[in-house]
Formats: sequence, C-alpha cells, structure tokens
Amino acid sequence: MPKITTGAAWEQGFRAAIRAGKPGWTVSNVNGRIGLRWRPNDGGKPQSLVLPLEWSKNNQDRAILLVNRIAKAVLTGEQGTLKGALDEAQAGSVTMRKTVEWAAAADGLRTALMTGRNEILPATWKANYQPYIEEALRLLDSDKGITDGHGLLQAVLVKWSGKAPSRAACCIALRNFTDHAIARHHAAACWKIDRTSIKELKGKSPKKRTKATLDDAELLYLINGMERRNPGWANVLRLLALYGLRPIELQHLTAKNREDGSIGLWCSYNKNCGGALTDARWLEPCPLTNEAGEVQQWNLAGALKAGLLELPTGHDGEPRLLNGHYVEQHLRRQPEWKELKTRCEARGEWLRSYSFRDSYSLRCHRHGIEIGAVAHAMGHSVAVHSSSYRWASVATTAAAFERAFADA
Repeated sequence: MPKITTGAAWEQGFRAAIRAGKPGWTVSNVNGRIGLRWRPNDGGKPQSLVLPLEWSKNNQDRAILLVNRIAKAVLTGEQGTLKGALDEAQAGSVTMRKTVEWAAAADGLRTALMTGRNEILPATWKANYQPYIEEALRLLDSDKGITDGHGLLQAVLVKWSGKAPSRAACCIALRNFTDHAIARHHAAACWKIDRTSIKELKGKSPKKRTKATLDDAELLYLINGMERRNPGWANVLRLLALYGLRPIELQHLTAKNREDGSIGLWCSYNKNCGGALTDARWLEPCPLTNEAGEVQQWNLAGALKAGLLELPTGHDGEPRLLNGHYVEQHLRRQPEWKELKTRCEARGEWLRSYSFRDSYSLRCHRHGIEIGAVAHAMGHSVAVHSSSYRWASVATTAAAFERAFADA
C-alpha cells in the first residue's frame, strides 16, 4: 500500500485508517466536508458521496464509525448504494441521525388528513389531533431526552392520565404523526410507534358506550318540533331518519328514476373503509309510524326531484354545508334534542347524529327485513353491520319471539 504523505499528520493518518481497513475505500476533502469514494474490486462502477461531517481532526472517529457502517451495509448486500447505506446508518445512530423538523411534520400531517385520505374537517383536527401533537411538539422542543416513538408517547400520555378516551385518541394521533414524519420528513425508523408500545402505554380501554336509538315517537317529536322553527332542518332530519344516512351523505344525494319508473334517491358517496371504497347505492326508505298507527308518507325523493324540498341555507342564501359536524352542532341547540339526550343518558345510551342511522337499522329489523338487505341499503358489509350497528333491542327481540310462536 503506498504511503500517504499529503496534508497534515492527522489527515494522513485518517486516510490511511480508512484504506487499511477497507481496500477500495477512500476519503478526501470535498469543499470542507468529508467525501467518501468506493471502487468495487470486481470492476463495478465506482460510487461516491459527501458525508454530513466537516473535514476536521475532531470528526475522525465519527467518520470512521460511519464509514464502517456504510461499508458493511454495501458489502453484505443490505444496501445497493452508498446513499442508501448512509441513510440506514444515520437512522441507527443517535449522534448522526438527521434532524427532523417536527413542526413541519405536524403541518404536513394536517394537510394530508384534510386534503387527502378521509378529508377531515378542521374541527376534527382540532378535537382529535391538535392537543396531542401540540403537547408532543412542546416536549420535543424542551430537550427532555426523548429519542424514540415509545418515549414520546409515554411522555405525552402523562398529560391525560386517568382519561381513557383521551389516551386512546392520543395513541392514534401520535402514531399517525410519527408515521408521517418517517415517511415524509426523514425521521428515523426508531420514531415509529408500534402496537406493542400502544398496548403497553395506553392503559385501560375506555368503557364502550351503548349507542342510542330513538323510537318512531321520539323521532317524530324531534322532527315536528323542528318543523315549527325551521322546515329546512326538519327535512334534513326526515332524510336522516327515513333512509338511515350518514350525515355526510346529505351532500351526495340525487333524485332520479329507478328501473321500475319510480323516483328514488341515489347516494354517490364512497366511504373509505380500510383502504377500500364503498359503492354508490340506491337508498331504501323505512317509514316511521306515529302513535295513532299511521305510516308517515314523506315523498322526499319526489320533492327533491321537483326542486320543492326545502333545505337549510346559510346567511348568504346558499345551501348550507351538511355533514356530521354541522348536523351535530345544530341539534345541540334544539330543546327537543336536549330532552332526548337527557332521556337517553338516563337509560345509559349515547345520543349523537349517527343515532338516526342506528334507529333506521333497528326499525328495518323490527319490520323483519333480513340483515343482508339492511346492510346493503346502509352501504356497508354484513360483518360491519353485525359488529357496529343496533339491530336488536329488548322490545324487538320480544316481538320477534312473539311473532314466531303466535300460531303455536
């Protein structure tokens, strides 16, 4: 091996140390940074790159360690390029790890969630992500010695000790946050929050709440009260109750002729379910019956097609944006809704805007419609319907058995 005599004594020793341990590997001064070059002994194409280290005596040991890791990854075939090997080496080193712009990662996640994926609302970000990510950013900026995803989750959860629902939401928010940082902002793999960490740190799961269903009399009490104050919003509630809609589906309705010539409602909304989109579908009405036993005939599809279905408008006179957030917001101010909410809480049930959908499910099953048809009308699978929706109650169970043995 030829003797290296150029440069200061430390430079000569540094170059010699690299060449002695790894034939074909050399370092040089590239504009004040450490340049690395590899000439494969099999005649392959040489590769080179600049290391994230200044060419200085103080960086010799760090550079030798980094070059050793790069060489090992390339020579064993784990990485095909010096750049890939450098990225892997940095990810596995605390001192050489790339600096992550965590605030930029948080902004990137918010943009991704609001403009792609499920297109969440600002209110959803504020409720389900913002408090947990802001606490994470505060801790990351405070030099608390947090070096990985497990440590970050553990530290953030302290603020929500004893609050099971918030802790569960925190785990979801931070998992999405660190996954986005790894995928888009060069965070190391050690920041990933895996299921093991969540299971270990989350604590006791929140008690599952029983979703409320409203019977026909309760629904009509709410709708009739709304009719006296705001007919447009009363029609929104009629649509939700009659067809079991997801609130966001109110934005995706078209009245048109079905194959038999009748007028029906077509829902073009495609819900993202685990990466797969649900199909657009015809909606099937399940009418309500009042206390006198009279079926409520609401020709909502016909009125919509004729342009006669009054719906809410904003202060500018334009149609109001209708989705879960705004429906819930409006209902929260209504006296009948407040009364029904109190009534549901007394029987241990959770009333929300989705309760129109659960009530539709229960009403369909009360009329003996088989589960597959109900699931198809509601736009989800039988498995989802069975696990997530109310399709039996004490009253419907008793009635079903009474019908089955009525002639016995």
